[in-house]
Amino acid sequence: MSQSNSSEYAHLPVWPEADTPCVGFCSTNLGDDVCMGCGRTLDEVDGWLFKSDQEKEAVWARIQAAGVGYRWQKN
Repeated sequence: MSQSNSSEYAHLPVWPEADTPCVGFCSTNLGDDVCMGCGRTLDEVDGWLFKSDQEKEAVWARIQAAGVGYRWQKN
């Protein structure tokens, strides 16, 4: 199996097309402060369903700018 420098998650839709940044690989349940899948904090992951659209948009903007997590890895 060959390894690639590109992320299989980088093509996923962003706000508002995708309601959640989740990529199905959550490391916050393993004790990470920031999820290595989507880049959200534990509080952002845990309370996502209860956030307003404005709060969700702010999280999307922050995690996209930070570029942390598999979702944001580019070639």
